[in-house]
Amino acid sequence: MCGKSSDNNGPAPAALAARLAGAGKILLVTHARPDGDALGSMRALAEAAREAGKTVHMLVPDAVPRRLAFLLGDSPCAGPGRFGPLADGADVIVVLDTCSSAQLDDVAEAVAAQREKMVVIDHHATRDDIADIVWIDTSAAATGVMVGELIDRLGWTLTRQGAEALVAAVATDTGWLRFANTDARALRAVAGWLDAGVRTDILYRRIYQNARPQRLRLIARAIESLELHYSDRLAVMCLRRGDFAETGAGEDETENIVNEALRIGTVESAFIVVENTDHVRASLRSRDLVDVAALAARFGGGGHPRAAGLRSTEDLETLKAKLIEAWGEVASG
Repeated sequence: MCGKSSDNNGPAPAALAARLAGAGKILLVTHARPDGDALGSMRALAEAAREAGKTVHMLVPDAVPRRLAFLLGDSPCAGPGRFGPLADGADVIVVLDTCSSAQLDDVAEAVAAQREKMVVIDHHATRDDIADIVWIDTSAAATGVMVGELIDRLGWTLTRQGAEALVAAVATDTGWLRFANTDARALRAVAGWLDAGVRTDILYRRIYQNARPQRLRLIARAIESLELHYSDRLAVMCLRRGDFAETGAGEDETENIVNEALRIGTVESAFIVVENTDHVRASLRSRDLVDVAALAARFGGGGHPRAAGLRSTEDLETLKAKLIEAWGEVASG
C-alpha cells in the first residue's frame, strides 16, 4: 500500500494511523544531524505510543546534539548499530522528518531491507522510495505539526512532556514562530500544547541560551570568514577543521550559525560551508528570491525553499565556489 497526501484527510495519514494502532512494537527513526523538529517529533510520538500501551524504541543514526538532548528526557536512544535487532522485533518502523536515504546515513541500507515495515512522516519535498506508506505534507510548518495531528487522530494521550517536545519541534523549525512557514495551522497547534502547561520562556532558554563558550568562539570564527557576493546579496561563511580544534567546539554546535549572516539587510541568501571529519556540508538559507532547496538539489541535497542543506565529498573551497556560481545563475534567471 502506498499513500501520499498533502492534507490531514487523505489516504496516507489514515493508513499510517491504522498501522500504528495495530502495532504492538514500534521503532522510531529520524535523520542524521537531528534538529529540534526531528527529536521533538520522535519524543512526542514515543510518549503517546507508550501511553497507549505500545513498546517503543527510538534510534538516531548519528550523535544527538548536546543542546537538544534534553528533548529526549530519560528515554534511551539507540545508535545505528542497534537498528537491525530493533527493526527485526518491530511491527512498524516510523521514519520522522525525512524521506531521504542520504539523510539516514549508516542505516540507509538496512532501512531499505525493511521496506514492508516502513512508514514515513515528513514535511520536506525531497523524497526517496523507502516505504509503503508515505505521508509527506510540504504545507506543514514542521513534522511536529503532523505528529500532533496524528496523535489526535489516534485518540492517544499527549503528556506534558510530549507537548513540550512538540512545541520545541515547531518553534525551532519556524524560528520561534517568526519564519515565513509559520501559519495559522502551526499557531493553533502550539496554542493547544501550551494549554498543557508548556513554558516557552524556559524552553527557549534551554535551547538557545544554554550554549558552551566554545560555541560562541565558533560563531566568531564563522563571522570572521564572512564573504559578500553579488552586490552584497549573497553571504558565505566557512568553518574548517582547524576552527573546531582551536575553539574546542564540536561538529554538533554549528546549528543555525548560518542565520547570523541574515542580520545584514542587503543579504538575500546565506550559506555556511563546514569542513567535517569525513565530508563537507553546506547549510543554505534564503529570504524570498532564491529557492535554496532547488539549489541544494543540484548537489544531491534538499530541504525547503527557504532552508536547505547538502553533503559533499569535494573539498571546501571547490564546493564553496560552485555554490556561489550556482546561486548567481539562479538569482539572475
